[in-house]
Amino acid sequence: MAALAASLAMMVAIAIMVGSFRETVVYWVGQTLQADLFIAASRRGPTDARAAISDETEAVIAAHPAVAAIDGFASVEARHGGSLISIGAGRFDVVTAHGGLQFKAPADGREAMRRAVGRDAVVVTEAFSLRHGAGPGDRIDLPTPHGPTSFDVMAVYYDYSSDRGGVVMDEATFARHFGPRRPAGLSVYVVPGADAEEVRDELRTALGPERRLFFNTNASLRESVLRIFDATFAITYALEAIAVAVSMFGIAATLLALALERRREIAMLRLVGAESRHLRRMIVIEAGALGVVAQAVGLAVGLALSVVLIYVINVQSFGWTIQFHLPAGFLAQATVAVVAGAALAGLYPARLAARFACGELSDAR
Repeated sequence: MAALAASLAMMVAIAIMVGSFRETVVYWVGQTLQADLFIAASRRGPTDARAAISDETEAVIAAHPAVAAIDGFASVEARHGGSLISIGAGRFDVVTAHGGLQFKAPADGREAMRRAVGRDAVVVTEAFSLRHGAGPGDRIDLPTPHGPTSFDVMAVYYDYSSDRGGVVMDEATFARHFGPRRPAGLSVYVVPGADAEEVRDELRTALGPERRLFFNTNASLRESVLRIFDATFAITYALEAIAVAVSMFGIAATLLALALERRREIAMLRLVGAESRHLRRMIVIEAGALGVVAQAVGLAVGLALSVVLIYVINVQSFGWTIQFHLPAGFLAQATVAVVAGAALAGLYPARLAARFACGELSDAR
């Protein structure tokens, strides 16, 4: 029972953590990916330093009558505090008007971004804030081609795309310190009532096949993110299932050993009128009771472990704060499956116990 309870505690803790992470990512993706279309450039060849969308391509996209706004994102990698970070450039006016970043601090993150336009100011990811101890009101020194430059930290926002940490500044500020840089991707917002798929097809036709671009609608990109997430953690559930299955075999072996030790007791039950089916039922009920107790212990211990994993270990390891979510449906199904599996694990020991009892009864006579 202890082995099964330990396995179940691990299963419950990981299930709660993964479920919480998934629900957080679903919410984050829903709030962050507000654009209707996402257009990315591919490299012309393996020797290209980076992919970029040209001015002409963006002009064609902006000229479409159904396009309301366009946001571009460019970034460079740099060293800060002994670790590698990403320094990005975005169009803060578009983000504040159409985007949906989730801010950790301050409460009005959009207003903080508006104040950052035209200034040496940045917004930072939560991972950067935790790793480097930077928050709203602080100043950080970032390496630029002109030497280290101080920037005001205006806001901290949630980001689950990278655990390295990153800072983002307005496009004009980025160009002033790092030089003009074309974005590798564009987020396109269409006017209300326009069909994103139709706009995508029209833009693809207008841009022609000679421009190597990838088009994704909001729905397809969200689906891809969740599919990758589920595939990433699929092995976790497989390992949990293996651990529980091994523990089930442990229950079967334990019940078999107990049946061997209780042969005389079982023989006395036979003498007072117990039939083989009664003995089998008794052993199976004992196995089910072991499963119930083990699952109860596993749920309690697993819940406590999940709190530690989510609010302590996960934050220290990745710099992410995920929202606690209890997968009640999964835990209910797991409870039924564990109790049923434990009862099934007792079938073989129950049958052998009944056979031992018959042999012991014959010896006694």
